[in-house]
Amino acid sequence: MGREERQHRSHEWMYSRDRKSETFSRCAGAIPVANNSHSQYCCSSDWGAVPPPPRKATPNVPDTPLQVTSDGEGVTIPFDAVAAYHGHAALAMLALTFQGLRGALALLSPDRPAPRSDLSVLCGHPGPGVRDAIEFVTRAVTRGAYQVDLTLPEARLNPYLDISYSFRVTLGERMVCAALRPGVLPPRFFELVGTPPDRRGPGFAAEFAALKRSIAVDALREAPDALYDLR
Repeated sequence: MGREERQHRSHEWMYSRDRKSETFSRCAGAIPVANNSHSQYCCSSDWGAVPPPPRKATPNVPDTPLQVTSDGEGVTIPFDAVAAYHGHAALAMLALTFQGLRGALALLSPDRPAPRSDLSVLCGHPGPGVRDAIEFVTRAVTRGAYQVDLTLPEARLNPYLDISYSFRVTLGERMVCAALRPGVLPPRFFELVGTPPDRRGPGFAAEFAALKRSIAVDALREAPDALYDLR
């Protein structure tokens, strides 16, 4: 066999190997593998490509999880799981409510994680971030143990909306009220919340999204009692 023929067959073998690797990565459950110069994938038990890990909702912030129990088993709930469930539409209130729940549950059940099936919530804020944080942690919305009462007297902080930035969590005979402290939400947040849709300029969405993310990051770095009056 001549030199040129040997080189040609070697190139054919490498091409075949590349094609097999490409096919393998597409159909054998693609999981990234570092330091592999030929194929970036190895096999998993599921068919189809595995997407990359989602971007953290609040990068560079320690994600200290909440803990509850469900059917007698412990359930660990990090904030990023709550954010993946909700999305980023109301990220500020999602993070604040998550931290408020952390503080309320610690007071209601200081010695062990609270059983989520025994928790009920009365809330003064109708927004989706508040609702979804409460639902993900307690399942109160699904269980019919969640109510909204816009007339709650605590934390009526928004000059544009007649709502309360507070909620009450009940476990058995015990109840904790979590009322957001003045100054936690900056005035600009309320201004943007109260801006009518027809007056929102081209930079509105970007500014509001950045502000909500900034508030969420700050909230997750704080202790619950720095954010809420818990009693």
